[in-house]
Amino acid sequence: MKAAVLQKIQVLTIEERPQPHPGPGEVSVRVRAVGVCGSDVHYYQDGRIGTQVVTAPLVLGHECAGEIAELGEGVTDRHVGQRVAVEPGVPCRHCDMCKIGKYNLCYDMVFLGTPPIDGAYREYVVTAADFAHPIPDSMRLDQAAMCEPLAVGLHAVNLSGMKPGDSVAVLGAGSIGLYTLQCAMTAGAGATFVTDPLRYRLDIAKRLGAGRTLAPEEATEAIMEATGGSGVDVVFEAAGALDTPQQCFDIAARGGTVVFIGICSRDVQEVQFGIARRKELTIKLVRRFANVYPRSVALAAGGRVDLQCAITHHFPLGDIAEAFRLVENYEDGVVKAIIEM
Repeated sequence: MKAAVLQKIQVLTIEERPQPHPGPGEVSVRVRAVGVCGSDVHYYQDGRIGTQVVTAPLVLGHECAGEIAELGEGVTDRHVGQRVAVEPGVPCRHCDMCKIGKYNLCYDMVFLGTPPIDGAYREYVVTAADFAHPIPDSMRLDQAAMCEPLAVGLHAVNLSGMKPGDSVAVLGAGSIGLYTLQCAMTAGAGATFVTDPLRYRLDIAKRLGAGRTLAPEEATEAIMEATGGSGVDVVFEAAGALDTPQQCFDIAARGGTVVFIGICSRDVQEVQFGIARRKELTIKLVRRFANVYPRSVALAAGGRVDLQCAITHHFPLGDIAEAFRLVENYEDGVVKAIIEM
């Protein structure tokens, strides 16, 4: 099979590799669509995300969908040719985190495209059968690949504990920000605010129904003015920028909630926690997702979330370096680039 391999920082090559075959309880998936995620770009640019370091050639990619190509022993509830969205992280199922349902915090998680686990920029992947989620015929495979960032947004909204009518701000209108916005609206958000430095992304948020779309530098004053000085009930940080954590604290209402989704290029950041303390904010941080993939598929299939809104570009596997360059430089109105095979 063909695979795109990160050899070193900013060097991707196409290689021939042996095709993997499933073991007991597993399936092989013929990959058809894979999204280029911000975390992939971090590995491509820097060779690391925090303490996760690429130390050997690695296949990136974790937002993927395709068709089941082969069944492992004992798999009876899937069939060859079935179209599936692949949930990229398979937990051990035995540790204390798995047993209480927080398998995203598993100590022995096997997650596609996270060192040292090869990811989905290859023609075949093997995964646990129950982590290959069937999709309806009405859902395109590039859209099915977007069930992964949608799952992140849905998990973030679940963590927030938001209630119908709560005012919401989403900082960052990339794919996760746009999907988080839609999940919050589906959950009954009241006034909604979205910020991003790129106007075309704000235009997408506006089309999705965002109440106010704002450039980051004007957002704090505008949001506080629009809320009569009280701030918003729930803030979702989906930008991973250096200055957004402080802005989250500044625009959150007293007793409000801030949910950090974005991955910043720096592990250590300086913020004024005194503001968060005086407001008695609840602060939550997102680690991927758990127990939401089937619901993500259902929300999209039922038309409650528009997955297509973030998909702007398609590339063949052989042009993956060009896709990464486009995403890295925010060129040509890109939100989400899809690698197709």
